[in-house]
Amino acid sequence: MHSPNGIVSAKLYAGKGGLKYCVKAEKIELIEPSALGIIINDKIFGKAVNHIKLISKTTIDEKYSLRGKKSEASNKCTVYTFEITEGALKYDIEFKLFDDGCAFRYLVKTVAKPSRIREELTTFTLTPKTKVWYFERNSVWKLRSYAGVWQRTAIDSLPIISIQGPIQGKPLIVELEDGGYVMLTEAALYNYSGMRFKALGKRELKVNFTEEENGFTINGDVITPWRVVGYAKDLNALVNTDIITNLNPSPDLKLYADTEYIKPGRSVWSWLTQHTQKNYMLPDSEKRFIDDAHELGFEYTMIDEGWESKWNNKWVQLQELCKYGADRNVGVWIWKHSRDLRKPSVRDAFLDSVKAEGAVGVKTDFMNSEAKELIDFEIGFLKACAKRELMVNFHGCHTSTGESRTYPNELTREGVRGMELNIMNEPIPASHNAALPFTRFVTGHGDYTPGLFSNRANTTYAHQLAMFYLLESSFQCLADNPEYLSEAKLEIAVKMLKNLPVTWDETIVLPDSKIGVLAAIARRKGDVWYVAVINGTDEKYTYNLALSFLKKGINYSATYVTDNTNESLHERTAVLDKSSKSVNELLPTGGLLMTIKPVN
Repeated sequence: MHSPNGIVSAKLYAGKGGLKYCVKAEKIELIEPSALGIIINDKIFGKAVNHIKLISKTTIDEKYSLRGKKSEASNKCTVYTFEITEGALKYDIEFKLFDDGCAFRYLVKTVAKPSRIREELTTFTLTPKTKVWYFERNSVWKLRSYAGVWQRTAIDSLPIISIQGPIQGKPLIVELEDGGYVMLTEAALYNYSGMRFKALGKRELKVNFTEEENGFTINGDVITPWRVVGYAKDLNALVNTDIITNLNPSPDLKLYADTEYIKPGRSVWSWLTQHTQKNYMLPDSEKRFIDDAHELGFEYTMIDEGWESKWNNKWVQLQELCKYGADRNVGVWIWKHSRDLRKPSVRDAFLDSVKAEGAVGVKTDFMNSEAKELIDFEIGFLKACAKRELMVNFHGCHTSTGESRTYPNELTREGVRGMELNIMNEPIPASHNAALPFTRFVTGHGDYTPGLFSNRANTTYAHQLAMFYLLESSFQCLADNPEYLSEAKLEIAVKMLKNLPVTWDETIVLPDSKIGVLAAIARRKGDVWYVAVINGTDEKYTYNLALSFLKKGINYSATYVTDNTNESLHERTAVLDKSSKSVNELLPTGGLLMTIKPVN
């Protein structure tokens, strides 16, 4: 099998021990011979193959609108479908070969219903001397909430590196010995349990599920999510891959006949700094946050945990706040614990009330699992909200698998170790932030809630400000109390936030970026470029910014925001062009933010 331009190739064959596959990019081996198979009910698929038949080969070449890192995605691949025969058993395996990766899934028409998925036999055998980026959190939440610190280890150490055992979450980002990267993850997670990786040793990873040996049930035919082996020559290719969204279906035009209500934007948020507020969550306090949002030009406020218990008449009060916000062009989002929404009739009644009182979106939290029943809950919730024209923010959940292409009312999801850990005596290290754009965020948007200037651990103000531009989220939520920005004399930061885009037309990873060390990214909105850089180390860093992404023959006006000291920001301006040299001194764990506009 070959990708459209022949860059990526894969083989499918019946070898010793059963069905196997391997993947290459040009002459580089990405996945060594690895097992395929699945156990449904009491039947093992993939162990005794008699025949492999290619039943179709097609191509896809399309472009579609994308919300996030760029405005348009390219879906170009070769699709191979094989019929596998094992005695009386017949089933299909579908492969999609892109020039930047390979994906496959199982298609099993089942006779007995329901079908119990006992185990998936799929493995990924990596090549020697590779390094793996994975997230580590030494607590019971490590895999449940995807809230680990991103770290790097040798592939041979992956089975023993975590004190909680050999199970790791997705994605895994693999550094190849001779350069380049492999991304292991899944896409289009629907009607199935979320995939984790069990490190078996000898560089082999096996698909693992939350339900373990208990398995999970599917009604009807089995269509697994896509198992993805992405390939990138460099970090720019890794960040700009479209493979995850490409593998997800387009939206249902009936469910999303009208999408005018889906409006990306910025939000204030009272929850994270409640300890600094005398009247947290009381209506007058939330009105002040709406006023702050209006002053900042933000589109939203997020009313989080506590509104139902602290308000005397929650629906009347919600209606009043929504009207107060609407009069100031500020939409209201409401938080709700997912345990109270698991029953569809209760969920629907709640959403009806939320919609009736004028709220625009719902943040639901604490799924803390990617077991199939929770995946089903998320998809059901997205559909129920779409029917009511409500936007969605998931917290306490797994990482993105491209759901937002199919369900565009999902504006963001957590599945990341974000700024709230700074108030939980587990401060976020700068190295974690410098890893995120090239690890967790390659799978899609994330609600990191940047900008906790008042409790920034060992990072600087400029580092915190740059995170808004480095981390993709169509719902970009300010972690800090806006009052602090005034108290700390962060007028420069306020000016930047007032003009912060949350969706982009183009994204470029700049030279010298290195996972966990330096994240330097240029993003374009219209004809304006924004450059964000953070230092993930405890040493000063001299960053020579190459401006090769600018158009030739045009002069640009540039505004630089850097750290004056750990406690203040500095702003300067310059006129430059494509050939200009820009040398920038970054403080330890510091940052840089530039706005570059064409003159005239």
